[in-house]
Amino acid sequence: MFIKKRLFLGAATVLMAAVISVGANAASLADIQEAAGTIRSISADFIQEKHMKILVKPLVSKGSIRFQSPDALRFEYREPIKNVLIMQGKSVSRYIQKENTFIRDNASAMGAMTVVMDEISQWLKGDFNTKVFDATIEEAPEPGRIILVPKEKAISSFIQEIVLVLSEQPGVFKEVIIRENQDSYTRLRFEKATLNEDINPDVFAAPK
Repeated sequence: MFIKKRLFLGAATVLMAAVISVGANAASLADIQEAAGTIRSISADFIQEKHMKILVKPLVSKGSIRFQSPDALRFEYREPIKNVLIMQGKSVSRYIQKENTFIRDNASAMGAMTVVMDEISQWLKGDFNTKVFDATIEEAPEPGRIILVPKEKAISSFIQEIVLVLSEQPGVFKEVIIRENQDSYTRLRFEKATLNEDINPDVFAAPK
């Protein structure tokens, strides 16, 4: 149970980076899946807010994501603490900056993260009804939302639901909200998103 919990909470940022790449402003999940097939690459900045009942103010982090179809992803926190998550195919690595040098995180939970790679690959293709989540789309409020609910009680004990807020820009989600429980949730807001521009392959190499 503990490994699974660390796995899904640790993979939450991967999920939030993944879902920005699917089509938005669509009438159905089928429309979103169709639109996802047009995405070759994504670059965007994000602001993450961690809300907890015990906090007077949310914890705020900032960073960027880069995605290159079919399976290259860089999710980078720039402040307050620099760390980078790199995904290449089914290989996932995390790097933490210490004294101006990035050190690879070899924690056991990182190895376990490969378990959810199949889920992530489905999300990138716009397929949200997977082995782990049931998905529904709500058209109101405009322009709509996708609600992901865990199928297993073991997962719902620490992730109640994931809300994907569609944006007016096709191909991009406005924000993602992960509700851990009634007193805690994480929100990512995406900014300056650009689609289908060439990304230097070095971006997906280990940071130096």
